[in-house]
Order: sequence, then structure tokens, then C-alpha cells
Amino acid sequence: MGREIKIGLALGAGSAKGLAHIGIIQVLEEAGIKPHIITGTSMGAVIGGFYASGLSPGEMREMATSITKDEVKKLLPHRPSLTHLVDNKKIRALFHKVLGNRRIEELPLKFGCVATDILSGKEEYFTQGPMVEALLASSAIPGFFPAVKVGGRYLVDGGVVDPVPVDLARKLGADFVIAVNVMSWKARGAEAADQEEEGNFVDRLKRALSRLLLGEENGPPHIISTFLYAVDIMQEEIVRSKLKVCPPEMFIHVDTSDFSSNEYYRADEIISRGEEVGRKVVSYLIYLINTFGR
Repeated sequence: MGREIKIGLALGAGSAKGLAHIGIIQVLEEAGIKPHIITGTSMGAVIGGFYASGLSPGEMREMATSITKDEVKKLLPHRPSLTHLVDNKKIRALFHKVLGNRRIEELPLKFGCVATDILSGKEEYFTQGPMVEALLASSAIPGFFPAVKVGGRYLVDGGVVDPVPVDLARKLGADFVIAVNVMSWKARGAEAADQEEEGNFVDRLKRALSRLLLGEENGPPHIISTFLYAVDIMQEEIVRSKLKVCPPEMFIHVDTSDFSSNEYYRADEIISRGEEVGRKVVSYLIYLINTFGR
């Protein structure tokens, strides 16, 4: 008998769109496909990290679908900051509630995630150390959430350098990599605004951030949404370039262009989208795994 094929699952960035990973994992489990290695970036790191720590797709779905617009409103800042728009204290508390003080090397599944050293531009791989810090760093959208200081480095979202970490899965020993990309860009129309909003800059910024987080944008894109849209477009281009250099054995793309990156309260719909795509490709995936290396 030959050695066991090590299956890696590389989950891509995507903010709320990354909740589709839960649906993909659900389908893989139903098909009896259990990855040996999980890697992730940004929301892919969060979902992958929770799964590697032992949470089931059902538990993650229940957690995600409990998010309401009122919960999202609680993330809004009470005072402006020069380093970030949204504090990560509530997210840190959630991660600690789920993961406690667990370390990556203690997880039931081998796990790794990607962050970006914002001062050097280099990839930072987390394959050991505290889970909470790793997930906060990997998902810290630059300027939106605060950079996470680790060992003198300031780390932000791994999607800046590696949105779908196939190469990390290879480095951790994966033979057969399933890559899941949930980034889908679709231009949105906008009506011209009749007049400038009233109030000082800080008040206008808070209102703009509130509309963005609640999915209630209208008119031309403001400074925050323009930046986040630019990040989405940039990440799509990086995915294309990266996968040409380090292609996976199976690439799954979940079209999420009809969702916004901030619509966490549409979790059930986004997860279901992942399930739909997973069911369409799972038979072919099983065939590829069964014939791998022949």
C-alpha cells in the first residue's frame, strides 16, 4: 500500500463572503472528505481555525447566523482613531470565548494562517503560537481594524499578500490541495448625491461607516467603501497571480458577487451559497482524490 495522501484545504479571504467556507466544509464532511491540513487567510483563517480546533460546520453556522444588524452596530466606534476605524476588542473576546488560550500546535488538525507585516510587506506565517493573536492578525483589514503587534512587527490582513494560501498548505505537507476562493467583484451602480451631508467630518465619517457595516450604502462610494472595494479588486488580482505560480489540485470558486463584504447578517444565505457550489463539484473532487497519483 502507498502512503496516505495528505489533503490540504486552503480557505481564502473575503470578510462576510468567507462565511461560504462553512457551507463548503459541510459538504466535504458529508462526502467523507476530511482534510489533514487547514490553511486560511482573513475570514478563511477564522473559519479554518475554528474548524481545526474542533468546531463542527453546524456549530459555526449557528454562531454565524446569530449575528444581527444590532450586533454589527456594536462594532461602531465611539470616538475616532488615527490607527483604525473599528476596535477589535469584541472580536478578540469572541475568539477567546471559542478558543480560550489554545495554541496552534495543540489543535487536532494541522493549521496555519497568513498575515502581512505592514512595514516590510512580507508574508507572516502562523504555524505555532496563540490562536487568538494569529486570527486577529490574519483578519485585520488595514486601517479598518487595528494592526496586531507581534514580536515587534505590526501585522495586518494576510489578504494583502496571499488571499488563498495554497503555498502554505504545501509547506505544511499537503499533497492534494483544495483551494476555495470566495472573492467575487461586481461593479455596483450609484446614483449621484444631490448635496454634501451635513455635520463635521467625524460625524459624517461615523454615518458612512454605519451605512457600510449595515449594508445600507447609497450614492457614490465614500472614502471607506472606496478603500474596501479597492482591497477586494486587488485581492482578486493577487489570487490569479498566486494560483498560476502554485496551483492547487482542486480550485473551487464561490460566486459571492451579489453579497457585500460587510453583510454578516446574511450569514445563512452566504453559507447556503457555499453548500450549493460544494454539492455541484463534490463528485468530481472525489474522483480527483481517488485517482490522485495514478
